[in-house]
Parts: sequence; C-alpha cells; structure tokens
Amino acid sequence: MYDVKPEIFALLNTMEGVSVSDEFPSGPAQTPHITFKEADNSNYRAMHTELQSEIIILIDVWHTRSTGSIAQAVNEKMASIGFLRQFQADLNDPSGIKRKTMRFRGVVDKRTKFVHQ
Repeated sequence: MYDVKPEIFALLNTMEGVSVSDEFPSGPAQTPHITFKEADNSNYRAMHTELQSEIIILIDVWHTRSTGSIAQAVNEKMASIGFLRQFQADLNDPSGIKRKTMRFRGVVDKRTKFVHQ
C-alpha cells in the first residue's frame, strides 16, 4: 500500500482561494471547496510483496456559481503527477451548492514513486 493522500492534499492546497479537506462543506459560505478521498488502494499485480499500488481518488468540487474552472485546474494538477481522469459529472446536491465529482486513477511504483496507467 502506498499513501498518496498527503501528496494530493499538498498539491490541491496550492490552489488560491479554494479550501481543501476530506469533509463536505456545511454550507455556501464554505465554498469554493474541494473534497477528496481514496476510493481504492490495491496491490496492482497481486504479488506477495506489493511493488505497485493501484489507486483511485475521488475529488468533488463545490461552488455556489460554477465548478468548471476549478475542476479544470484540478484535472491539470492531477495529470501533472500522473493520475488520469476516468470520470467526471455534475451532481445535484440537496444543499443547492453546485457539485462536480471526478474520479482519477494511477498505478504507483512504490520503489520509484512513478505514477503510470
């Protein structure tokens, strides 16, 4: 298992004017906001000694106006460290806040920290 969450947290925290955490915003005053979590972290080759970890990261962008420009910046940042976006969709949130969800995948070589597909 490779823990990529601290790296992703630091990467997303470089975005100005956007807060980042693992908790949904409690209301419009907390936007723009990015939440992320690890959806899967598995032994990629199912070897006795794990050399590569397949990692799926879910990222949600929250905003009262538009999620588009922040989502594009998130996509660029995740691509810069080797993660590929597999999915993106707008979701209706009961709070009325606009929400875009994104799923990224990468395989991390634990020896070199190189991310590939």
